[in-house]
Amino acid sequence: MSATIIAVSDTHEASLQRLPEALRAALERADVIVHAGDITEMTLLQELRAIKDTIAVAGNMDSTAVKIALPERHLFTLAGKSVGVVHGSGAPSGIDERVRRLFPENPDLIIFGHSHVPYNGELQGSHMVNPGPGRQSYATITVLRDRIETAIVPL
Repeated sequence: MSATIIAVSDTHEASLQRLPEALRAALERADVIVHAGDITEMTLLQELRAIKDTIAVAGNMDSTAVKIALPERHLFTLAGKSVGVVHGSGAPSGIDERVRRLFPENPDLIIFGHSHVPYNGELQGSHMVNPGPGRQSYATITVLRDRIETAIVPL
């Protein structure tokens, strides 16, 4: 059993139509969409949910409605792997370590945003991915029974 996540963050738009066509096409191919915050407006969240199952967290630049509707941190299981999602905070330097500390449950995968700097690495036993800002990149994550494969896709 496997599942493909298309992860995006920091879109800062009110509608999918304002995002790159290549990103919109990738979202259609996902089994699950993960948005790691700074969706900005509820309209975009509703559009994402109309495409596929969407897991999203609130970011620091989101509207009040989005912040009320979404958690700051989310933990779920997909294809037998635990996945954590959070936006993140603070300066880009050291964000991976700050985000990792938010998940004492030691998930297999952590998806985060905020820094606008794509990141794909491992830290303390968790694979960590920041897809970068949604106008510039996204992440493709394939969750398999025995491994997690990730790629940052530039736009």
